[in-house]
Amino acid sequence: MNMHYIVGGDLGFNVSGVPSGGYSESALRFGLMNVRPIEVVETIKRFGLKLRRVTRSFESLKPTRSYADLVNFENEAIFGSIEIPKWFDAEKIVQTFSNHSITNYEQDTELKEEVERLRKAKRMGRPLLSFTQFIIQRFESKRDNYLEVEAHRFLNSNLPFSFYNKLTVFDNTYYDFLKIVEDIVRMYEFRANAARSFEMYRRKIDEMKRKLIPLIDKLDECHLHYSRSKKYVSIWNSKDYEEILYPKFLDINKVDYSEFERISNDYETKLRETREILLDYNADYLREELDLKDPTTKMFGKLLMLPQSSFNLDS
Repeated sequence: MNMHYIVGGDLGFNVSGVPSGGYSESALRFGLMNVRPIEVVETIKRFGLKLRRVTRSFESLKPTRSYADLVNFENEAIFGSIEIPKWFDAEKIVQTFSNHSITNYEQDTELKEEVERLRKAKRMGRPLLSFTQFIIQRFESKRDNYLEVEAHRFLNSNLPFSFYNKLTVFDNTYYDFLKIVEDIVRMYEFRANAARSFEMYRRKIDEMKRKLIPLIDKLDECHLHYSRSKKYVSIWNSKDYEEILYPKFLDINKVDYSEFERISNDYETKLRETREILLDYNADYLREELDLKDPTTKMFGKLLMLPQSSFNLDS
């Protein structure tokens, strides 16, 4: 689910997906979970001699759900659990958000090339770790841009600061998740490469998957509630289907405040549960709270101190 960034001009409240990592948890699911090691044994002739050559790489498994299925499932779950304005049709809202995310996903040639590189990788080296680090680097390269967009949006709304504060907490949690995944992949791929047989190598990769699946599932669940918070505010501040992806102004008076609080509290509960699970995996990465020493808070606070006119916002 790819973020869309606009610098200057009309800064819409982007609600298409997770923060600057884009659809990274889905990319990790398809890149790490839906592959399996394979071994190809060939007999080749060299200098008149028959030699046995063993090649080990990865092949794609048929995913239980495609990316489009996952996007549709999430949007159906979101809009089936919140009140929809009478001027919108729920099915068409689901279609609008899903089509937007799917289009961005299909146009992401950089990710497709990295996935293809992983599929063709030989056993030698660390292809699974390299793929994970590629996802992390994408997140890091776009993180400041994401925070800038959120700060702009806050200045062009009358929503409570706590709403945006929770979004940045998810951003930090998401980064912690990626670093923990990196550690798990690094450890198990090292063990797999040290294995004496292909069967032992395959077992270590399967162990890695079993370790990662509940972690990725939990992050997906948390993201659903994160996305629901943003999309609820978006649809009630939009007058048509074109505006729901990037509404111009977010007015707290246009939402049912009790419903807004319920959705926000559900998200906060899910966020806390996710951070507790991450804490079990690795306590060193997890920041228990967002404080002024945190670099994300510093960036967000610095942007909020700038004069609003410098953002060139349309009201």
